[in-house]
Amino acid sequence: MRLPDAVHVVEMLPRDGFQRLDEFVPTDEKVAIIDRLSETGVDEIEISSFTHPKAVPTLRDADEVAKRIERRDDVAYRALVPNLRGMERAVDAEVDKVNALVTVSETYTEKNVNSTREAVLAGMDDIVELAHDHGIEVECGMGTSFYCPYEGRIDPEETLGVVDRVVEAGVDEVTLATTMGLANPVEVSEMFSAVFERHPDLDVGLHLHDTNGMSLANTLAAMDCGVDRFDASVCGLGGGVVLAEGLSGVGNTPTEDLVHMLSRMGVDTRADFATVETVADEVRERLGLGATSHVLMGGTVENVLRTMGSDDGGTA
Repeated sequence: MRLPDAVHVVEMLPRDGFQRLDEFVPTDEKVAIIDRLSETGVDEIEISSFTHPKAVPTLRDADEVAKRIERRDDVAYRALVPNLRGMERAVDAEVDKVNALVTVSETYTEKNVNSTREAVLAGMDDIVELAHDHGIEVECGMGTSFYCPYEGRIDPEETLGVVDRVVEAGVDEVTLATTMGLANPVEVSEMFSAVFERHPDLDVGLHLHDTNGMSLANTLAAMDCGVDRFDASVCGLGGGVVLAEGLSGVGNTPTEDLVHMLSRMGVDTRADFATVETVADEVRERLGLGATSHVLMGGTVENVLRTMGSDDGGTA
């Protein structure tokens, strides 16, 4: 297996996680949690989404959150922008990077942003121009790159065509999203192999959801293709806001599980596993969650061997 020397970890809890919760997390609580996440050593944090408050009411305080968080020089703070108006708000918020969202599925696009995929892609040029004029990097997060809750399996050529369009628009990075959490390692490997064949120098990442329990396996498949940037969420919280009614279990890969696996494998991340584990436990308590990851359930080498009375766990 080909592994990168280091992996870039992007923390998604403040946007992808909080948007999926039924209840509004108070602004003070959001700010406190983001400040703690900044101490874990992750490379980036997606702090919120500059969407219309009526569309995502749980993130209606995005501007206030951006204003109040304590920013560290070694962390990039980014926000999701669905359109040019969102990009304008991101400029005012002085974020380091934006996630310019596009979804491959036409049906999901209509339900999510009340527009067509072509209209979203047509607006990408303006988003990129405004962002670059203000020294802001643009990462294009591509939802439903593999499966859609309304259209099923997405034709890989559809996904590759969208990649071509956003690269042409001048985005700095592209991130394929397993929005439904249904992709398997073979599908992930085939997709990234095709992307790199077309765009060998493109900075490509993977946004993971874990409906089928394969997200960490998909991480390995992507790394084997050359991917070294992954989105994850502390406690595994996350999921789209327009998923089909009754659909559950579409949480993100828990950051603590991802960092634990990478550290045990000797793949470097800036994130410190012990701190990530501590913060995950704090978030679990703050939000009243159960043990939502393998790490929080005690599934580390050190914890298991300690429970068995052995101290020969090595280092994480």
